[in-house]
Amino acid sequence: RSLRAKTTFQALAMDSVQAYCHSMSQLRGDERRALFSPAFQRSLGGYGALEVFRLYAGQAQTEDPLALIQYLDYKTWLVGDINTKVDRASMAHSLEVREPLMDHLLVEWLATLPSDFKIRAGQGKVIFKQAYEPLLPRDVLYRPKMGFSVPLAAWLRGPLKDRVRLALLGERMRDCGYFNPVTLRRLVDEHNSGLRDHATALWMLLMFEAFLRLNEGAALHG
Repeated sequence: RSLRAKTTFQALAMDSVQAYCHSMSQLRGDERRALFSPAFQRSLGGYGALEVFRLYAGQAQTEDPLALIQYLDYKTWLVGDINTKVDRASMAHSLEVREPLMDHLLVEWLATLPSDFKIRAGQGKVIFKQAYEPLLPRDVLYRPKMGFSVPLAAWLRGPLKDRVRLALLGERMRDCGYFNPVTLRRLVDEHNSGLRDHATALWMLLMFEAFLRLNEGAALHG
């Protein structure tokens, strides 16, 4: 909670697009700067994910903060994260998950609705829930959102502990040149000791190392 509060207070000093990008980022700007190697940061030439958010914000053509956020989500988080993961996971098990509510005509119409139809008195999906009131019990429609997650932090300190250390502190991550080895070791050590929870960063880095390994194998057999 304290870390979320820190992100919120940092966002108060930013413009709306920068604040939203900051709040949605898995890593804050200072964390990325510490993680990336000096050579890689120079090669970026100051480029960052915020530039993508600003590009789409300039195309949104709205003064409504909620509509702007939703447009940014349509262009970034939805296509690059949620839809991608849900599609892969559902198709792997022959499940149809969310396509009926993703029809482009429906989405385009919903985008024209005033924000009061979407959020009211702290309740989200207002018009959607009201439409289903004749069909579903109120305690189903208006119950608190029930998300789910995996115990990633515990896994990375437990059964995946050795794999994480070998992958992140090995030659492949060092030789790619993108990361600061000192930061990689600090993240691993602090997480394993319980001093900090770096599960999000470690998981992303572990997946990137797997990407390097798989593409290395493809190149050898290509």
